[in-house]
Amino acid sequence: MKIKFHSLHWDNIDHRIVDAQKRVFDRFEIPMAYTKGNHPHGAWMSDICRNSDADMLVFFDADCVPLDREIVDESIEYATENNSFVGLAQASNHIPPYNHVFAAPSFFVITKTCYEQLGRPSFSETPRADVAEEISYAAESVKKRYKCLYPTRFDGVPVEGVWRLSNYGLFGIGTLFQDRIYHLYQGRFNHNVELFMRRCDQICGGEFDMAGMHDSLKKFNGKIVD
Repeated sequence: MKIKFHSLHWDNIDHRIVDAQKRVFDRFEIPMAYTKGNHPHGAWMSDICRNSDADMLVFFDADCVPLDREIVDESIEYATENNSFVGLAQASNHIPPYNHVFAAPSFFVITKTCYEQLGRPSFSETPRADVAEEISYAAESVKKRYKCLYPTRFDGVPVEGVWRLSNYGLFGIGTLFQDRIYHLYQGRFNHNVELFMRRCDQICGGEFDMAGMHDSLKKFNGKIVD
């Protein structure tokens, strides 16, 4: 089986984020293909899925990293065995119906055959969908099962308040999914860049510290986005 890994970063991203992510991928021997350029995220993913000769495609946002290699391999195994896809659970709180949970593109694994069978849908945004959300809608329309990895804890609160994940729980800056995938979010802020660098250093050193993180499923006394 031919597997290809892809990550996109725009010209305006802080180079420290890309460098930190590369250290993690090097640590886990993940052969990442990097694309640098101001390509629309969804169009870029669509183009790769439609034109790649790979049997399996794995995408990572520039500010998303695994805590171990096994979670990547397990996601590939699930997608292979079920001819399906895996992604981080997300709900677009700014797009109606506001509570649709879908497999987000920040970490996304899909077989080429599954993508073809779904009709090669676009990953681009639509009036009802954020990037990659139409893939989940397409699967749901034909009752195709797919897998989402749900948030377990997060480091900090976004400037607008913690985000809801439908009726499940909360996620925010520096969210852990299943305690094994870390997604920063809002890397445009310098203090978040420094957080990501520190977390990547911890991952590379095998010493990721979850102490002090907010529990995604427990009561939160801060501001929550409705």
